[in-house]
Amino acid sequence: MSHIPETELAVIALMPGSLSAERRAGIAAHLAECAACRRTHAAFDLSEEALEAELRDPMTWEPIVGSETHSSLTEYHALIEQEDRDAADLLKPYLANPINAAWEGLVTKPDFRTAGVVRALIDAAHATCESKPLVALVFAENAVAIAEVLDDERYLGSAADQLRGTACKEQANAEMLLGRLPAAHLSLDSADRYYRRCVPNTRGLAIVALVRAGVFYQQERLQDAMPLAEQAEVGFAHAVDDKRRMDAVFLRGAILFEAGRAAEAVPLFRQVIDYGEETRNVRLIARGSYAIGDCQLALGNLAEATVYYHRALVIFREAGPERDRLATEWGIARVVLRGGKYADAIIRLRALSTAFEQRGMVTDAALVGLDIIEAFLVLGKPRSIVALAQHLFTVFTNAGMLTGALSALAYLKEAATTAELTLAGLEEVRSFLRRAERQPYLQFVRPRPRPEDSV
Repeated sequence: MSHIPETELAVIALMPGSLSAERRAGIAAHLAECAACRRTHAAFDLSEEALEAELRDPMTWEPIVGSETHSSLTEYHALIEQEDRDAADLLKPYLANPINAAWEGLVTKPDFRTAGVVRALIDAAHATCESKPLVALVFAENAVAIAEVLDDERYLGSAADQLRGTACKEQANAEMLLGRLPAAHLSLDSADRYYRRCVPNTRGLAIVALVRAGVFYQQERLQDAMPLAEQAEVGFAHAVDDKRRMDAVFLRGAILFEAGRAAEAVPLFRQVIDYGEETRNVRLIARGSYAIGDCQLALGNLAEATVYYHRALVIFREAGPERDRLATEWGIARVVLRGGKYADAIIRLRALSTAFEQRGMVTDAALVGLDIIEAFLVLGKPRSIVALAQHLFTVFTNAGMLTGALSALAYLKEAATTAELTLAGLEEVRSFLRRAERQPYLQFVRPRPRPEDSV
């Protein structure tokens, strides 16, 4: 059996529109029968960063220099570079002021309706998503709106659909972090539809599966999340994208941990650490170490939890981010609490609660406060519990968090005042606050008193 030349496999992977429909059909038929060509073909399913590097490398196109395809790709590359330069100038005042009414009419301005603008908005959304999801949503929504009106004939192959899919994916990421989970599913439906128009697109479909698994995880639909996380892991392995494959492995571990299967999650988080050590990615080492610390704490292995938390803390203190550093210090404080050193734990936890409040992270501040209340409950200090519950209620009110969380904190204060608060009731409030951060429209249901659970 003769094989498809590598140059044609590269072209159909990167710019399929430059080949005739008849030739594309012939290559697809051959790939269905030839494993060797499938492997070569899969190698060209590059990440966006790797693809850009390949396109810039003259050696990539040396075998087809002088051909019509080479000329077309050269002109296209020049178009892309010019659009990117223009987009940087056009968007500069907008990116500097993201919450601005001027964004509403952006899609109607002809100069902005280019792939370069869409790429710039996608990059801005991705860069700000974790720290400022509302700002990222503004960027992503405009990227989607502009991508949908791009002139397909202006761009080779399925480049416009690839951008549409990526813009929808970034919109879903921001919506997930903002707790707008049904909207995130709709955005992912759109991303999936656009990515399926791009052949091959193993990586794009794996990204959709990973983000959707994350949305299901936030919705506590763990049985739906796990198969998608596994699907994403396989897709990234096929696309030789080990960094994103580790993201899928990490999510699988988080799903198992959330399901109360901490012992099964540990080997997955070890994979993340091993990959981080192999690639010298200290952020992955820290994330994996922190996650194993949580697992060991849940399993009651306080000494091992301390070792992993401290390993993560050394990295987070040096490289950040700040929220992860605080979360790791919180883990260490919980180890102290579980070890029965209540006075020391209260000092550590109070400092952390204040730090979270100062950064506007009120749910984390409240969850740390519940750990302090646990110590007060064991120590028999109901007045301290009432005062702290009132403080947390005020913090949530001032932050505009008018959700079921206020009902949960009001219950906490009332139960402490009447001496009806138990460790089981406290755990129900803790569970609710964690869920309410992901699902802000949840309503709090007061726990039924269970005298046998009293301290």
